[in-house]
Amino acid sequence: MNKSKTDGRFMEFRLGEIFFAVPLLNVREVLPKPDTTHIPNMPPHFEGMINLRGQIVGVFNVAKKLNPHSQQKKNKPNEVVIVIEKNGVNVGMIVDEVTKVLYTESDKISPAPLKKEEPSSQYIDCVIQNEEGLVMTINIEKLLELNT
Repeated sequence: MNKSKTDGRFMEFRLGEIFFAVPLLNVREVLPKPDTTHIPNMPPHFEGMINLRGQIVGVFNVAKKLNPHSQQKKNKPNEVVIVIEKNGVNVGMIVDEVTKVLYTESDKISPAPLKKEEPSSQYIDCVIQNEEGLVMTINIEKLLELNT
């Protein structure tokens, strides 16, 4: 991951006990998880649509996308939607909790040590090393199926 693409700033969020991050420059806003309008015949990770101040935004459950076979608890108290803007498209990502904004130097960012055949390798770009542990950075385009 190139530091100029991220500005060294990331929004860290939690899914269960694992910490992930997305480049802060792509985060439009964070809001409490709203009710979504269900769309029939969509993949299980697609939660539905929301009306965000007159704009229709699709909302994905990141945990279901990363691990489609996991059993998800309903109504987690801190769940939020991170609205991501990428290539002129806004998409919502449901996460357990936004924890903080990370400021990191490029020497603290390493390629993810995942094999190509591992399912999550397509969604994880890099790993950030900080005082609390490791944080995996998400490839937004691939995770949210945005065409680049």
